[in-house]
Amino acid sequence: MKHLLKIALMMIAAITFGTSCNENNTKTTYSTFLTVVEGSWDIPYYLVFDDGTTATVENYKDWTPSFSEEWKELRYIVYYTETDLVEPGYDKVVNVTAYQPVSVSRLTNVTEEDFTKEDGLRDYTADLDIIDAYFSPARNFMTLSVTIPFSDTSAKHTVKLVRNLSKDSKYKEHYVQDDYLWLEAYHDAGDDGAVLQASTHLCVKIDEKELGIGKLQTFYKGIKIIYPSYQNDSAVKVFTLEFSQQ
Repeated sequence: MKHLLKIALMMIAAITFGTSCNENNTKTTYSTFLTVVEGSWDIPYYLVFDDGTTATVENYKDWTPSFSEEWKELRYIVYYTETDLVEPGYDKVVNVTAYQPVSVSRLTNVTEEDFTKEDGLRDYTADLDIIDAYFSPARNFMTLSVTIPFSDTSAKHTVKLVRNLSKDSKYKEHYVQDDYLWLEAYHDAGDDGAVLQASTHLCVKIDEKELGIGKLQTFYKGIKIIYPSYQNDSAVKVFTLEFSQQ
């Protein structure tokens, strides 16, 4: 799949289902990022691939996704095999063999108050680097591969992606009037140091109506993200996601 980000570093953390010696062991196992959507009583959840393909899960009882009141759709790296079964209203039926949850957040509009309030974005002073990203219109998620510095593996790190509406953005000089959606990325490392570096994946839900913007792939050429680079001594970098190259 053209847009599949590299997941080799995360495979070791995947939760694998117990399997016995059966026909599934000889089938090809696929892996991809996708959205798991809460369903109803007869189909508790279903899968939406980033190309829009939908699937039900034959062995759905082996896995209960961690839905909440806030999140009725979640992002995972899913390992699966395909079946010959048919479920009306869906493109295919699969068996999930392993999964890896991916952190999700919502893209939000921010103003000066969001920086100056207690625990505001002014405390997000750590660096990061964006390695890759793609946008899927199937459920309007942008998936990013990022690298962050760290020292303590138990320390909490938070990365936020925002649309800054403040006129006094510290990145104001880097903005250009063009046909891109401009965003800013912030990283809070707490008290953790920057001895090592780790790569991880983040998924951001982009609700155009909530943000007050036009349909992304109609009104914009792509997305540009401003951030302080870990690889370049905190120098400001701009990552560009071109919709035309997806």
